Amino acid sequence: MFVELLDKLRCPNRHEDMPLVATASRTVDRHILEGTLGCAVCGAEYRVHGGTVEFGGEIREPAVIDDAVANERTLRLGALLGLDDRGGLYVIDFAGVRLIRWLSELSPLSRFIAFAGDEAIEGVGVAIRGRGDVLPLAKACARGIALDDPTPAQLRSAVDALVPGGRLVAPARAAVPAGIEVLARDAEQWVGERMAVPVLSVIRRAPR
Repeated sequence: MFVELLDKLRCPNRHEDMPLVATASRTVDRHILEGTLGCAVCGAEYRVHGGTVEFGGEIREPAVIDDAVANERTLRLGALLGLDDRGGLYVIDFAGVRLIRWLSELSPLSRFIAFAGDEAIEGVGVAIRGRGDVLPLAKACARGIALDDPTPAQLRSAVDALVPGGRLVAPARAAVPAGIEVLARDAEQWVGERMAVPVLSVIRRAPR
């Protein structure tokens, strides 16, 4: 687990937003290989094993993708997410996890959180095993999120984790959550952008 991304993670239990606290028993460079992430609000603890954070919930393994297909899917996913040379944080679900190495070559300054334990992303992000209805992410932390077969609650949680203007990629059959404006859609996926939250200005009259 890349320690620079610790402040992007949150306890998935529903309560006050608070950063997790890491206790490491084994580290290499800036990566926690063995340890625990603890929640100061509810007392929950999440194991870090083999560099992967174990949040519990649904666990699936990404499919093996051959190089020819991977190249095509990488270019497509990178374009949908708006990956560029500015870098940023991107969250990739099961179907795209095998593409992270290629995505990091397209955007070397970017970092990734993967919802599938996979040692292949060591050095470029954090691997997570398990996914519940509340994604364990800080609010407004990600420039792009790609989800595979998400629930409505997971999509709402993803909206909260996106910065204004950040992109959400989901299967074509998934309903578009509130706060997302669809930019493009085909038979496979849609991509949308998180709309900026309007700021209401209050004009105070000067006393007479």
